[in-house]
Amino acid sequence: MNLDRWEKTRSKGKKRFLWVNGFLGWGVVTAILWSIIMEVSQPSESLWVRPLIALIFFPLGGLLWGHFVWESTEKKYAASNR
Repeated sequence: MNLDRWEKTRSKGKKRFLWVNGFLGWGVVTAILWSIIMEVSQPSESLWVRPLIALIFFPLGGLLWGHFVWESTEKKYAASNR
């Protein structure tokens, strides 16, 4: 683990990490990519339904992912500072 990098990230706070890395960085980006891939591979008549659903569920998953990453990295950080 890169301690300097994590110290910089954690100094900005958990809420910022969750929103920037989880919600936006993983959730919104994945929702957009998934919607495009699904429309290309399996076109549907309702073009707006998939992106709408994806923009609800993927960002929520991103928040959960961000929380998991934060907690596991904090444990590693605490263990490395002993």
